[in-house]
Amino acid sequence: MKNKVAIVLNGPIDSFLTGDIKNYAMVIAVDGGLNHLVKYNMEADLFIGDCDSVNEDALIYMETSDIDRIEYDVEKDKTDFELALEYVKEKCKIKKIDVFCALGGKTDHTMTVLNNVLAYSKDLDITVFGGQQAAKVLNEGDKLRVLNRYDVVSFSMVPVDEDLTVSIESAKWELDHKTVKKESSLLMSNKAMGEYALVTAHKNRAFVFTTLFL
Repeated sequence: MKNKVAIVLNGPIDSFLTGDIKNYAMVIAVDGGLNHLVKYNMEADLFIGDCDSVNEDALIYMETSDIDRIEYDVEKDKTDFELALEYVKEKCKIKKIDVFCALGGKTDHTMTVLNNVLAYSKDLDITVFGGQQAAKVLNEGDKLRVLNRYDVVSFSMVPVDEDLTVSIESAKWELDHKTVKKESSLLMSNKAMGEYALVTAHKNRAFVFTTLFL
């Protein structure tokens, strides 16, 4: 994973966040995300945030370790996560990101995280993990393989633009250049067949959510 950046948020901690995080090229703790890393003795390279969610142990870590810090005022127009994405976009050569502890918490926070991911999806290759799910933006023209593994329960697509045109191959429910309205629930709870399902966005964009058995 030396070709990826890990970003750790302050959402509910789950089994996606493991000691393997040390294998990433860079680990960015976003505000209270540092709490999770310190609790489980994991290292971070960079802290980005306003410190409004950082606990005492994490503050001690910041003062006694070699972690780089970019601190912001609490009152600002962007979330700490969006500032982290902006940092990777502008400062890092690596543009592939795995985001941990991002889903399954407060609904408004989750929706804002997903909106931030959508906004940066053309410049950054982002996968979001949390709440037994992985989420990724499928931009127009993109193809995505959903593996048929023992730990993959199902996959769903949620259109983010009107009139998504999509094909789904090698799945329980297949589609061929089907145009789906933004409000439709047609694309929920599908299952890969064979080695993997192939999902293609021919027109407009969608989130692909993969539900895992953890």
